[in-house]
Amino acid sequence: ADLLSAVDVVRRSGPSTVLVTSVITDQTPSGSIQMACVTDAGAWLVTTPMLDMTVRGGGDATAAIFLAHLLTDGPRAALSRTAASMYAVLAATHAAGDAEMRLVAEQESIAHPDEIFDIVEIG
Repeated sequence: ADLLSAVDVVRRSGPSTVLVTSVITDQTPSGSIQMACVTDAGAWLVTTPMLDMTVRGGGDATAAIFLAHLLTDGPRAALSRTAASMYAVLAATHAAGDAEMRLVAEQESIAHPDEIFDIVEIG
C-alpha cells in the first residue's frame, strides 16, 4: 500500500508510467528484491533473487532497458523483460567477479531476455 501511495504522488506530478526499482517491503520474500511498474493500465510487481553485489550504473541500465521494451512491448512486458535482462547481466557480472556490468557480453539477454520471473498484478 505504501509503494502504491508513493507512486500515486509521483504520477500526479506528471509521469503516467512509473518504474520503481530495488523494492523491499515486509512482503518481499527473503533473499529477493522486487521491481514495480504502475501505469493507467495497471500495476505490476516482479520478484527476482537478490545478488550479493553492488554495481555502478545499474539504475541507468535498468531505465534504458525498460524504456526500450516499454516503447515496443507495453508496460507489463517491459517490466518482465527488464527484470530478466538485468538479472542476466547482474548474474553474469557476479559470476565473473567483475566490477563493471557485463552489458556487452550479455547483449543478447538484453535484446531477447528469457522471461523467467512471474509478474503479479498489484493494487
